Amino acid sequence: MALLIILITCFVIFLVTSQPCQTPDDFVAATSPGHIMIGGLFAIHEKMLSSEDYPRRPEIQKCVGFDISIFLHTLAMIHSIEMINNSTLLSGVKLGYEIYDTCTDVTVAMAATLRFLSKFNCSREIVELKCDYSGYMPRVKAVIGAGYSEITMAVSRMLNLQLMPQVSYESTAEILSDKIRFPSFLRTVPSDFYQTKAMVHLIQKSGWNWIGIITTDDDYGRLALNTFAIQTLANNVCIAFKEVLPAFLSDDTIEVRINQTLEKIIAEAQVNVIVVFLRQFHVFNLFNRAIQRNINKTWIASDIWSTATKITTIPNIKRIGQVVGFTFRRGNMSSFHAFLQSLPVFPSDNNKPLNEYATLLSACAYVKDSDLSQCISNHSQGTLAYKANEDIERNFSLRNDFLWDYTEPGFVHSIQLAVFALGYAIRDLCQARDCQNSNAFQPWELLDVLKNVTFTDGGNSFHFDDHGDMNTGYDVVLWKEISGHMTITKLAQYDLKSDVFIVADQETKNEFRNLKQVQSKCSKECRPGQMKKTTRSQHICCYECVNCPENHYSNQTGNYSHYDMYSDTPEPFLLG
Repeated sequence: MALLIILITCFVIFLVTSQPCQTPDDFVAATSPGHIMIGGLFAIHEKMLSSEDYPRRPEIQKCVGFDISIFLHTLAMIHSIEMINNSTLLSGVKLGYEIYDTCTDVTVAMAATLRFLSKFNCSREIVELKCDYSGYMPRVKAVIGAGYSEITMAVSRMLNLQLMPQVSYESTAEILSDKIRFPSFLRTVPSDFYQTKAMVHLIQKSGWNWIGIITTDDDYGRLALNTFAIQTLANNVCIAFKEVLPAFLSDDTIEVRINQTLEKIIAEAQVNVIVVFLRQFHVFNLFNRAIQRNINKTWIASDIWSTATKITTIPNIKRIGQVVGFTFRRGNMSSFHAFLQSLPVFPSDNNKPLNEYATLLSACAYVKDSDLSQCISNHSQGTLAYKANEDIERNFSLRNDFLWDYTEPGFVHSIQLAVFALGYAIRDLCQARDCQNSNAFQPWELLDVLKNVTFTDGGNSFHFDDHGDMNTGYDVVLWKEISGHMTITKLAQYDLKSDVFIVADQETKNEFRNLKQVQSKCSKECRPGQMKKTTRSQHICCYECVNCPENHYSNQTGNYSHYDMYSDTPEPFLLG
């Protein structure tokens, strides 16, 4: 009898969308049919619009704050799928896509994920609750995204139910490498373990030992902070302060916390280097306030904002000080550039973000380029006035290079790698199957092949390691003002395996050396004949210089025995 109850329980049907306030077609952002469907999750809007402090009804709210950079990420996925469909990789088999806007909200992302998991070719949106999903056929075969680690973790726990492959192009939280907790998750970027290691390497070799860090109050921020703290402890670097900001724009305490963070930065005058693990909208607000208060520091940027045009074009951004950042390695961008140049002025209804972009662009027709992104974001929060078709067409063509200026090459390349990895895995899986039939394979079969796939792009070979990570390395970038514009220049490559920075020429090597001119220490260096005196209540980086005892001496200057981070190796230079 007990066994019978269990069997009955294992085949209960759970209705996902019974009389919804929104239809599934309203919910989807962009879609295109195909033999094999790939899902996509992108935070095209920055937040949910709600008049309440917290939800009172279980319904999806309106999304506001159109994000140009994430919109470009969706275009990168669409372009990559079109590249595969126009190639001979999957002969006779077409990839389709179904892309959803998460609105930077975990709940919205989970609602979209339920749709991905719903039963294929069913008259109603349902998810069958089973004890064994080996023969279950869901709506999509795999998911690209989500971007932000906090959202990705929630989505991944749901996709694990059917072992549906999830390939992220941005989520870097170290915990996602744990295949016990996230068995169907893979990513085309390194984990934050390597990014924090590279950051501390740069800090320690630049002679800095007294730094601040700003993160978000979520899984991404807390995990990055924890990993960074472990790395600093092992390298005699001290964290003077740790500031934590609310993770999402819908939290109305963000402005208060940003002001408190700026007060801390001003109070800690000896801290001139600050590591920033924040999302772009956090940094945008933080830097605007910091410029008003004349705060000038050296900022170490995480990969999530280090190449953000939205931030480099802030008026008077040069007053913020120096920005050194880590970004994902870039690939060949020529094909994507051509794709952006050929976007339709009047897109079809199956691409709502592109339609919204065209309308917003027309609404902001008379705004100068430097303010266009903010205008688009602000206008998407209200009701747009009607614009004639000729206005949309004229403004679309006039701003032809606007999207290209906001393109972040590292993210585009990571998205391309995610789509290509799926494409090559599907090719391998379909060699002995008729994949024009959508029932040819289940997601868990694709996952098994995907984990072991190897492919080439731009002459480089790519594969996932045992943790599902694609350790492509980082580029180190420096923000420099050139001809009145803030420009992102590449300083070096960071090699994960060797833990070295590789510099191609003498000019960029000198840029690295110039970082040593910045002073960010708790205490001054002791002179010869002096020794450091610390107390238990102090950091090891904070001490007093006292004269050596009788019959003892010191003939060295400094806090620690630093060695030069720049070798004399012939080009390319290896910065060990």
